[in-house]
This record gives sequence, structure tokens and C-alpha cells, in this order.
Amino acid sequence: MSSETYDIVIIGGGTSGLVLANRLSEDPSLQVIVLESGEDRSADPNTLTPGAWPLLSNSPADWTFRTVPQKDLGRQITVPQGKALGGSSAINSFLFTPTSKATVEGWKNLGNEGWDYTEYEKALKKSFTLHKPFGVTEGKGPLQLTLATPESLWQKAWIDGLESVGFPKTDPLSGHLGGPNIAPESIDPGTKQRSYAANAYLDPVRSRPNLTILTETTVTKVLLERPSADDAVAKGVQFTSKDGSSKTIGVRKEVVISAGAINSPRLLELSGIGGADLLQRLGINVVVDNPHVGENLQNHLFTGLVFEARDDVETIDAFFRQEPNAVAAAVQDYGTKGTGPLSTSNMITMAQLPLPEFHTEAGRKEFDQLLGTLDPDSDARRSPPTTPAFAAAHETFVRSILTDPSEALGNYVFGSAYVPFDAPSPTYRAPGKHVSVAIQLSHPLSRGSVHITSAAPEHASTNEGLIIDSRYFSHPLDLEVLARQVRFMEDIISRAEPLTRYLKPYTKRFTDLEVTKDYVRRTVDGAQHYTGTCSMMPRAMGGVVDNRLRVHGCSNLRVCDASIVPLEPTANPQAVVYGVAELGASLIKEDLV
Repeated sequence: MSSETYDIVIIGGGTSGLVLANRLSEDPSLQVIVLESGEDRSADPNTLTPGAWPLLSNSPADWTFRTVPQKDLGRQITVPQGKALGGSSAINSFLFTPTSKATVEGWKNLGNEGWDYTEYEKALKKSFTLHKPFGVTEGKGPLQLTLATPESLWQKAWIDGLESVGFPKTDPLSGHLGGPNIAPESIDPGTKQRSYAANAYLDPVRSRPNLTILTETTVTKVLLERPSADDAVAKGVQFTSKDGSSKTIGVRKEVVISAGAINSPRLLELSGIGGADLLQRLGINVVVDNPHVGENLQNHLFTGLVFEARDDVETIDAFFRQEPNAVAAAVQDYGTKGTGPLSTSNMITMAQLPLPEFHTEAGRKEFDQLLGTLDPDSDARRSPPTTPAFAAAHETFVRSILTDPSEALGNYVFGSAYVPFDAPSPTYRAPGKHVSVAIQLSHPLSRGSVHITSAAPEHASTNEGLIIDSRYFSHPLDLEVLARQVRFMEDIISRAEPLTRYLKPYTKRFTDLEVTKDYVRRTVDGAQHYTGTCSMMPRAMGGVVDNRLRVHGCSNLRVCDASIVPLEPTANPQAVVYGVAELGASLIKEDLV
């Protein structure tokens, strides 16, 4: 073991890791180190400029993971994950959507005492300062959020249109969803730049003498010892440094893995925590036999609809087509006024909605028939090694959302440009003017996995040596619900006069459910919202960490990031990860006393 030893070792300088670094190093008696695989990209204009975020996927700031070919889709799906200080908060699309109260209570109901919505909301509010219109601010947290008013023609048309068909505007930060809203963005209104974990949580405390940050440093193994039959103890970590050499450091108190939903289970398995059969096959010494490590991978699926806009209304299609005049105007607007399509994600006009057809008498009968064909035991068999107890709990939770008229089962993002949901290629941009609606399944029942395929430490800094299988549509209810969401959204827009007045005449395509299902299978994609692979729940139910985020079978090893979230949040998970990290930091502080 190296003579260099720290009290707290944080593996991963991403969203959660830098929250932990800030909060735990508040105690000057604790020596804290963060080990991050990526670079510090906090001076990169593409990182900081809001409208440039699509350029960050498949860039050096992305791990560039891919799933295996998906059986029910016939193709691979890309899996962007941030590889930089700040993690995915350095490459994401800025939306700050804290999920619903019902979802967080669903986590608690799996046996996670201390994770009720009141505690979660209190932790979340520590993370941000909300800048509202007319100079009003709320909170004093490090992350800077901008909440705009619905000013543009399209924003007003979307909100007025949904209100006209029975969905009143909601507060996206309230925990009570079910209508349209303008989402807050993690953009600093003072600088008009990305506010993220690196410049919000790390920069103000970089000079703390008890905080060390190492970048381009990849941990390859947590060094564990298991005295007799007791819990394993983390004694340190092994890592590959920037110069390629292998080194170790010791730990006096805690190791916290915050490497994200793909890399956290990967590192547990490389360290000997995982299914014994897999680890032994790869020649890894089994420290804790837990086949649930890397399981319960969840993500949102989405597709969408495109409508032609009238010729006399403005859209941002020309900017999305990268027409020189439109790009020049956008650069000018952003550089001089901090406005225009480069000043935003262009995705803040959204809605989280129920599916009313399940709340009519006929709809309830149809829904009961759908659920009648489902069986938690067969569901558990579809996604081994899911326990029947968790399969039943997951299905009960999703059933409660689908049948409650006040709960959102779908997330819808509106934009005034063509999006290539059903196009010859992902880079295709149609001529003319358009609006698009992304349609996302908020509560999937399909569960996938992430597992290593090699024990070689050199793979740990790359996208090789592991297999990601999201198993999209492996649960039949997901396709049934998402197809109905498409049909529902097309019908709503056809009736929402405050919106349709700005569209060209449109013939419905999706009155037939089977036709809609075929469209969904052909066009669906995965969002960048991965959770669940080190789920927080009792070990007997399929958990990897307990309600204090300690890895089952280990006394001083924790996981704190999106991977511990056992039930997928309703929408973009950035806010959820900040909330989890703030709550996790409080738990660790309590346990260190």
C-alpha cells in the first residue's frame, strides 16, 4: 500500500462526486481526494455554451458507450456518459426536473428509510439558486438555475394549447406534475454559460488545503480485505495515473464510488463485488457475492412527432440546418446579448402528463386486460437475476402511476424545429418550418444490465471490456404505453387550437394502435437517463447498497450517484442526482461523527 493515505477517497469527479467533494471537505480535519478519468474541460467553449451541447456527444468528453444490438429494436443504442470533471453535468442538456413526489416515495417504499420526499426535497434545495423573471431568486445553493417565462409565440402556444384541452400549467419544482411547464435550465444568468458540478461545486473550493483533485486518473480496483466472516473493509484503491503508471493510495475512513450508472457497477465487479459465477470466470477473487451488481439498468425510451409550421411564423429550423446566415445571427445574438438559440438547450418547453384513456371505464378495462397478462414471476424470469419481490414492487409502483389521473406517466418536450425521429439519418434536417414533440416513456418496466467482460485493468479507462444490454421493450407494457402516448399526443395537438392555428393542415397517422407500435419500434431511441445498476434496497430484494448508500457486505464502501436510484425518475435525472448527492453527503457526515 502506498504511504499516501486519505480519509475519504471519491472515485469519479462527476456530478455526484464533486457535490461530495465540496460537502465532505467542509470539515478541515478530513483529507479528501477525488480521482477522475476525464479531463478538466471547464475552459472549453463547447462545454460552457448552452446551445453547443449536442456537439459534446461522441467528443473526448464522452465515454462513447454503446449497447449490444437490442433484440426488440434490431439495432445498437448509443449511451453518452460524461468523461470530464463534472461528469454528465458537463455534457447534458441542462434541464432541471426533480421528479415527482410519488417516485421518491416509491424509492422509500422499497425499504429505504430516510428517503421520503421531505428529506429528498430538503437535500435538493441545498443544491441550487433559482433565478426567476424580474430578478427574483430563491435558494442559495451552488448550482445556478435560470427559469424563463413563456415569452415566445411557440412557448405560449404550447402552454395555452395544453390548457385548452384540460392540462393546466404546473410548477416543475413542486413534485406535483401533470401539466405543461417551462423547465429550469442549469445556466448561470450572469454569465449565460453552463452551470455544472465543476464550476458550481468545485471551483469555489479548489483551494481548500484538505481537498485534492486528480484528473486523467482511472481507478481500476478498490482494495478490499475481509477478516473472517465479517464485512469487507476498503483499505485503498489502485489506479492508473496520467502517465500510465499503476499506483495505490490508502484510505482511513471511507471510499465512495461516484462513477455513474455504467462505471460504478463496472468498478465493483473489477474489485470482486458481483455475481460469483461471472467473477470466477474472469479470474477475479470474489469478495462479496452479489449477482444484482450491474442489474436493474433503467432508462427512458423516446420517439416523437413532427408537424409542419405555417410559413409566416418563426422557427429555429435554419439554425438547426446550420445555414450560414442563421448561425452567424445566433453567434451575434449570444455574443452581444446572451440571447438566441446558443443561449439555451432549446428544450425547455415541456409537459409531464397522465394518459387519460386509462382513466375512462373502457380504458380501465383495457388496462386491466393488459395487466392481467403480466405476472411478476414471469417478469422476474425475463430479466434474471431480478427477484420476484422487486419485480412485483416495480410493477405495483408503475400500476399506481398509470391509474392515477394526477400522476404523469409521460414526458413531452416541445421545440420549434425539425427533429429526425423518422428520417433517413440522424443528421438529416428537412427543409421548411416545423415543430417537434419528443415523447418519452417516464416509467419503464424493462430492465437491463451492465457487466464486465474482462478483468484487464487497461479497459477501465475505455469503452471496452464491458457489455451494456438495456433490453428495451423486453417488458411488453412499455411498448403498449409508449404507443398510446404517441396516439394521445397526436390527438391533443389536433385539438389544441392555440397551437394548431400556427400549423399547416395535418392528417392523423396514428389512429390505429398496431401502426403506431410499428412506428415506435422503428423510431425509438434511448435517452441519456441511466439509473439503477447499484440499486438502493434490501439485499434480499436485489439491492447493492443500503439506505445509507453502503455496499451490502462492506463496512466502509459506498456508492453515491445515479446508479443507486432503484426506480427511474419521471424525466431528465440531473436534478435527481444533485439531490441524491446532497442527501448522500449528509448521511456520510452523520456516520463519520
